[in-house]
Amino acid sequence: MREYVVENEFVKAVRNAGGVAYKLNSLTTNGLPDRMVLFFPGKCVFVELKAPGKVMRPQQRKRRYQLQSLGFPVYCIDDFYQIQPFIDAIKAWTPGEPFPEGIGADIPDLEYDTLPEEVKDVMGSMDDFGDTLEPEDPSELAMFHNLDDGSES
Repeated sequence: MREYVVENEFVKAVRNAGGVAYKLNSLTTNGLPDRMVLFFPGKCVFVELKAPGKVMRPQQRKRRYQLQSLGFPVYCIDDFYQIQPFIDAIKAWTPGEPFPEGIGADIPDLEYDTLPEEVKDVMGSMDDFGDTLEPEDPSELAMFHNLDDGSES
């Protein structure tokens, strides 16, 4: 079964329950959830729809983390049987309170990479550098450009 089949059924079910499920399309931000689901009064939940068995990409999981940090629930639906429990949960939910757990598909946590110890040893401490990784002492750069006359040394 394809993702659009799950998505079409989801949109119909939300509409029949009295809500709307707006499609999110962004030219500038990758990884946004597929749908923003709105119910009265002031309930907003983001939903990523997937084909059965498919999982969210790392960029989508990052956007999920960002939206949840702002207080918005984000869920993944990948099968028909998950649609009605989601709708029941959003209708019973009060904004500002935690959204019920265990609804929808499992979403893997974000994976964080760390530098291997041998790379850390070679790079040494990065505390001596500013945000641009340039030395903080301007005298170290003076040999490249003479500021008085604009000529190069």
